[in-house]
Amino acid sequence: MLQTKLIDYAKIYNSYFDKEFCDLILCNVKDLNWSKHEYYDSANDNLNSYEDDLFVYFESFSLKEKLDENIWFIINKYVREDFSYMSDWFNNWNGYTLSRINKYDSRTRMRIHCDHIKNMFDGNRKGIPILTVLGVLNEDYEGGEFMLCGEKIELKTGDVIVFPSNFLYPHEVKPVKSGVRYSFVSWVW
Repeated sequence: MLQTKLIDYAKIYNSYFDKEFCDLILCNVKDLNWSKHEYYDSANDNLNSYEDDLFVYFESFSLKEKLDENIWFIINKYVREDFSYMSDWFNNWNGYTLSRINKYDSRTRMRIHCDHIKNMFDGNRKGIPILTVLGVLNEDYEGGEFMLCGEKIELKTGDVIVFPSNFLYPHEVKPVKSGVRYSFVSWVW
């Protein structure tokens, strides 16, 4: 059945990862060399960062391979099972990025944006992002609410949300008030 509301194309997979797996990932990423998040400014063709931006980590760490393998299963479930009624015209994807870990210290956030990401394509990998896969690794922080299309989306440790990556799905993470918020993200093209 074709969905009539945009938010219906956002699918939450509650407790997809168990707390123990999320805790193991956190143990492996807390002391890594984090980089400040950067936004691509298409008007000026450059990257920008703000003082209150989150930190990101792209490289390998213990359990990353298992995390990335499970992201494939989530994508497959979203496309081939949960939205199988679209199979005549949307039944595949070209690939997905390896996971990026996001770290939000106190007073950091992710500004409202859509995932029209240009720098994930390097000439060999071509396309546009069509889906965003976002998972929460902990919940022992205050603030840091995830907002999608202006709605607060409740996500707990181990929950994963998949939603379209285009301009119709603006999203943000509100400033963390205390503690540290960790999540992961991958994009499908």
